[in-house]
Amino acid sequence: MLETNFFLKLFRKGFIIKLLLLTLLYMLLPLTEIFIIMYMSDFFGQFFLLGLAASTGLLGVLIALLQVNKTVASLKEKISKGEYPGKEFIILCGILVSSLLLITPGFITDLLGFFMLVPFFRDEIGKAITKRIDKTLREIYEYLRLYEL
Repeated sequence: MLETNFFLKLFRKGFIIKLLLLTLLYMLLPLTEIFIIMYMSDFFGQFFLLGLAASTGLLGVLIALLQVNKTVASLKEKISKGEYPGKEFIILCGILVSSLLLITPGFITDLLGFFMLVPFFRDEIGKAITKRIDKTLREIYEYLRLYEL
């Protein structure tokens, strides 16, 4: 019965419109990135621009990695005290989104990824994600508490 309801949801008008809009957005982002790189390469040179795009992504991922290490240390400390690390889960989800944007080549995604590293934006995205997976995060917390990192 569950599978039937799932497939029926796929054919609802609202879901199809959301899927089409998401597909359009997914197609427009790479095209916009290519256009920006082609336009800016006339001014700065192709190789410099590609190197700049790669280095900004690498720098962002290194910053994200430092934030992850700090957050995981805080997560371990809270779990060892028996406290639920909700704030740390929010931060980690925000950093995950930021890292995904940073490793995607291009300047728009790098800019969005750097914005997601700012605590305010990171926490808002993290809250939106953790709200949907709260039950799973509580199960992960119980599992981690049993095995004490």
